[in-house]
Amino acid sequence: MSYIIAHVSFDRTEKTYPVNCLRTDIKIGDEVVVKMNNRPLKWAKVMDLNFLNWNCQNTIECLASEAEFTSDGITLPRGGSLSIKGLSRPYDLAVQLYRLGWVPRRAASRMYRSAYSASNRSRTALILMRKNGVDVQVIDGLPEAEQKPNSVLSISRSDGNFIAQAFHGSRDNILERTARFAAAFLRNEDNLEAMVQPVRTGKALPKPPPRMRRQEDDLYSALGGSGEPVYLSDGVWLTPGGGAHDWGR
Repeated sequence: MSYIIAHVSFDRTEKTYPVNCLRTDIKIGDEVVVKMNNRPLKWAKVMDLNFLNWNCQNTIECLASEAEFTSDGITLPRGGSLSIKGLSRPYDLAVQLYRLGWVPRRAASRMYRSAYSASNRSRTALILMRKNGVDVQVIDGLPEAEQKPNSVLSISRSDGNFIAQAFHGSRDNILERTARFAAAFLRNEDNLEAMVQPVRTGKALPKPPPRMRRQEDDLYSALGGSGEPVYLSDGVWLTPGGGAHDWGR
């Protein structure tokens, strides 16, 4: 899953394809190297960037200027891929929160994959990470009990100002914005909630590509299907959609 999605062109035309982008320094117009699914590395140009939170098959590995182009193909930088840089995944935000001193908790609600809490001089804050967004809550006062690592955290929206941030269609990088909030909260700064108010992009967002079945996981394809039903046994045929049909009934 990639929060940042780049639409790239592989042949200097206007036709573009979505790929995972795990680097925050990639910009529109950059030339990049894309790792294809079971194919050689390919040159591409970034035509558009959006915060979509999709799971694409292909991923940007590095800038073209960081790779070596030879007659034998493309060679990644010494030491391998440079595909990850900056806060581009929820995991990267989790690492940043831990380094800042936020306490990792176990959210009582299954909605959240991870949760963090912290207190400053007068308030308590929660950062709650779900599949499709990051929620923040600021509560007046300090907790009665010690905030122990991995302790269960019960969440009530009525306890304080609760701000829900959705990944898809955000105008800015929510992960970076939440990290700045986390640091400012520990410094006891003012106007903290404004730092994480959701702002959606005003541009028209691209539609997700059609979902494709992976051939290695597709029994129909594995049996050599090419559009027509494939015979299994005892009068049973497998259709292209993956369903089985007994033509004898």
